[in-house]
Amino acid sequence: MKNRVITAVIGILAILGLVWQGGILLTAAVFGAMVLCFKEYKAMWNHIDVPVFFYPAFVALLAVSIAAGRYSLLHFFSILILAFLCLLFSVLRIRGDALPALIYTVFGVLYIGIGFGSLLCLRQVHQSMYLTPLAIEDGIFFVLLAFIGTWASDTFAYFVGRRWGKRKMAPHISPNKTIEGLIGGMVGTIIISVIWSFCFGFSLIQGFLLGLIISIMAPVGDLFESYMKRYCDIKDSGQILPGHGGMLDRFDSLLFVAPAVFLFLILR
Repeated sequence: MKNRVITAVIGILAILGLVWQGGILLTAAVFGAMVLCFKEYKAMWNHIDVPVFFYPAFVALLAVSIAAGRYSLLHFFSILILAFLCLLFSVLRIRGDALPALIYTVFGVLYIGIGFGSLLCLRQVHQSMYLTPLAIEDGIFFVLLAFIGTWASDTFAYFVGRRWGKRKMAPHISPNKTIEGLIGGMVGTIIISVIWSFCFGFSLIQGFLLGLIISIMAPVGDLFESYMKRYCDIKDSGQILPGHGGMLDRFDSLLFVAPAVFLFLILR
């Protein structure tokens, strides 16, 4: 527990500093997280002898992070499409029977690239997208909302589930998760999101809607990664974070939350 708390405190402080700074430092850090998560993703599938190619994915993720860091939707999605085509070409040239490697490599790039890329795009959000002046820089507000909402979902779900949880939510994927914990996580996330919105002058209605979106997508992201781990017969995606497992274990929810928040801001 001590290692878990120390790791959490250091991680939160690092995230706050990087988000506040933004720019190339945040882009570089996010790219580093992409690479570490993909390495864990690769190791996960390699555990059951499913091939995944690292170096083509490394190049694709680098291109995606640069495009997302520039906050250009055209560049971001164009690079994703280009990355798919390049992966198709490079993987098929490596070996004639590389279709499984192609499928799992491309999926990993999309899964990790869209999730972290959306986070970088959120950091570059500007006021003209939603016409609401905020008390802090707009991109900082939305990135921290994604993080805080995700943390709130995990925290409230854990404590409510531990205290009142009885009915299993998805026992075939994650036996410890309960419906009561899910409801507690949703309510807590919405409350925290509304409070966060009130503190910085964002619309309370939209804060509520974003809280609702985060409260749905966070457990979905967590369950998705849990399903992959169960399928691959492993407990944690890695051991890089003392007391927390791997990078993918810590960012699984955010990989679904960030694209959902960004999509909400684009479509509203």
